[in-house]
Amino acid sequence: MGESWTGTRRRLLRRGAALAGAAGLVAAAPLASPPAARPGRRPPIDTIVIDCQENRSFDHYYGFAPFVGSHGVPDGYTQPDGAGGAVAPFHFTSLSTPDIRHFWSAVHGEWDGGGMDGFYTTDGIDSMGYYTGEDLPFYYGLHRDFTLCVNYFCSVLGPSYPNHLYLAAGTSGGVTTNDVPGLGLLDYPCILDLLDAAGVSWRIYNGDQDANVFEFFARFGQDRRARATEDDYLGDAKRGRLPNVSFNFPSSGLRRDEHPPADVSVGMRLQQRMIEALMRGPQWHRAAYILTYDEHGGYFDHVPPPQADAYGLGIRVPTWVISPHARPGHLEATIYEHASILKLIQRVFDLPTLAAVNHRFDRRTPGGTDNEAAGGAAHGPPAPPRDAVPWIGDLTGCFR
Repeated sequence: MGESWTGTRRRLLRRGAALAGAAGLVAAAPLASPPAARPGRRPPIDTIVIDCQENRSFDHYYGFAPFVGSHGVPDGYTQPDGAGGAVAPFHFTSLSTPDIRHFWSAVHGEWDGGGMDGFYTTDGIDSMGYYTGEDLPFYYGLHRDFTLCVNYFCSVLGPSYPNHLYLAAGTSGGVTTNDVPGLGLLDYPCILDLLDAAGVSWRIYNGDQDANVFEFFARFGQDRRARATEDDYLGDAKRGRLPNVSFNFPSSGLRRDEHPPADVSVGMRLQQRMIEALMRGPQWHRAAYILTYDEHGGYFDHVPPPQADAYGLGIRVPTWVISPHARPGHLEATIYEHASILKLIQRVFDLPTLAAVNHRFDRRTPGGTDNEAAGGAAHGPPAPPRDAVPWIGDLTGCFR
């Protein structure tokens, strides 16, 4: 995330400027794309809980897990040290480690045009640390009964804020930084608009209102449904009152979101509590809990992300699909990203895509300092919502 969400939120309140409009730039030539993802059958669920933790890559958490096979770190894997030598990954001995760089230029240095060989030279030795099942026992224990997505990428080759926007709206509108204008001023559609239009219930549960991306959308910044608490979630799960769609954003200020330097076991214990609350509740038999991470936080990963457009996909992150209908002990290799969660919601509740209702960024995006892909120009490359991209899957392959 870089700067804390609390600091960003305060600065946005001071700035109070809306995003510029966008229209008229001819789109760049399309990139080569993977084949279209084959959707599975609609899962028999009507309760979807999405939890977004922070700043961990797939290899950093599961690269050495015994159950990931060829999807984990290859034998002999190293990163160049910039001086003709090589550096191998190492096991972190502490559950709390320093935050490392993961803004736009740093992530592009790590990615290196798909070479995936710039982690050490960009972020130093901390980028090469990893955890194991001894450090993350609850997470590793999920594999027996549920599905781990092994090709789930974050949305943007950049920091938290734009990736959170993709989770909410399928696009960040060209934003690539955490320094963006406007709490309550984003006026393009997000998934909550689609849910409201269809009469599908929703609620946002947040640890301390410091990481709630939906506060930035004009229609929902002051909506009471978008300002529930972790305790509200636990009570709703116990009583069978969870809405059709829930988003959980654990507290950054209290370091429950796994964002470095948070102790990773604190976030893991919170997730255990949230997941087990759903399992014990009356809605479990028709529910799915999706645990993902906004972006990789600068930690190493060896799989090059396929590129949808000038903004991403970003680096691979861990994502679990936890449901009585999930495929147990399964590694799902379909290409997913944050728009895949939107696609699943749309599939389950028969909603239109955001790409069908938001054409603002089809041809160009606002430029300036918040859109580093624009290179200083007044307008940047297009960024239509990705929930219409055919090769990005909809998570149905994770269900039986």
